[in-house]
Amino acid sequence: MNISPASSPETTFPMDKLDRLLQQIAERSEQFDRSLDAEPQTLPCAIHGAGMQVLDREASRKVAKAAYTCAACVQDQRVKKRHRNLEHAEIPADVRHATLDNFLTDRPQLKREAGHQTPAAFLEAARKFAEGQKRNLFLAGTPGIGKGHLAAALARVEILKGRSVRWIECTRLFSAYHRAYQTGETEELMARYTAPALLILDELCLRELPADGEEILFNILDVRQKKALRTILLGNKSAQQTRAWMGDRITDRLRSGGVAFCYGEWQSARGSKHDGAMF
Repeated sequence: MNISPASSPETTFPMDKLDRLLQQIAERSEQFDRSLDAEPQTLPCAIHGAGMQVLDREASRKVAKAAYTCAACVQDQRVKKRHRNLEHAEIPADVRHATLDNFLTDRPQLKREAGHQTPAAFLEAARKFAEGQKRNLFLAGTPGIGKGHLAAALARVEILKGRSVRWIECTRLFSAYHRAYQTGETEELMARYTAPALLILDELCLRELPADGEEILFNILDVRQKKALRTILLGNKSAQQTRAWMGDRITDRLRSGGVAFCYGEWQSARGSKHDGAMF
């Protein structure tokens, strides 16, 4: 059946009615704005004191009444959300304060030998990782030198960008897989560590690999490499010892997209005045 132009949907609403409707909307908007002008422009915040709640016109339009926002409360909520995200990612509590800016590069008892990097080199590698110049980062060295600090700082960077992060020690990872063999939940466990935008694998080379350890790590890192996802690895051994511990297949996967390896030795900050403050 043919529809005549006079009855088509495009011509059924007269333009003059549309103009009147738009005019009414504009008048009501102006009237609402004038009503907001008559409202108090600030109110006391029960938490942060007098004058801290400011009339929020955008929020007021959404709820069709005067609405107020306290910038300090908004910031508090952001901080709380950030802490929740750090906890959810299982970032260790002792390094949740960490940033790249509060990592100290002037460290005592620094060993300057072949194959050893300085704290400044560690920080530079971390900054390049944050900038996306390398897909993977391996920080190794004696306990307490700040490997976890830098990893946590980089995790914070990702979380602030709204990206997912997961932190796991290798011994816990292997134990979780051994339990999952019994419950049939290996696929769920695999997804847990192959899905995050950033995975931090801690305590590599701490103990001898279990019989299935290399296969577990390879399967996770192989999937992450194919998805172009980023990984930070933390360990205690030199480059040669680390490669022997991981095996050629895992080493090869880490090279995809670029990997930076840093090994260093200097005095631990644990128990010092910088522990948990300005490490």
